[in-house]
Amino acid sequence: MVRFDLIISYWIFFWYLLYIFKITTYSPKLALIVALVGNMIILLLMIIYNTSKKLILTYFIMVCLLKVIPLYTIWNSKIIEKDIILTGLIFLIHIIWLFINKKDTIKLINNYKNLILYSKNSMPGMMLLLEKFKF
Repeated sequence: MVRFDLIISYWIFFWYLLYIFKITTYSPKLALIVALVGNMIILLLMIIYNTSKKLILTYFIMVCLLKVIPLYTIWNSKIIEKDIILTGLIFLIHIIWLFINKKDTIKLINNYKNLILYSKNSMPGMMLLLEKFKF
């Protein structure tokens, strides 16, 4: 299973929580939009490649919890230049974090490929949903 800290979606969600609780004033709106677009592409590929309906549903729930609902709650916030810079910085720090932890981005991409093509799930949030709620 892939560790939580290696998946950028959880970093963005954590940033969202910091923003909602007013610990930071930098809006994660742009990061949520970019991540949601990526997630929609993955969801579309899951449908095209006939991934199991159970995994598609679980992935959809995770996208709603981590992207759609947070984005809806901050939709009216404006994206300013500092938000754009911080979004880029967080993506850069994530790449550095992967390098420090000796994680190859190609291996992480292969995890998505395995999820889409072979219905092999190794994503921590999805595994938790599958185990706890018996989807």
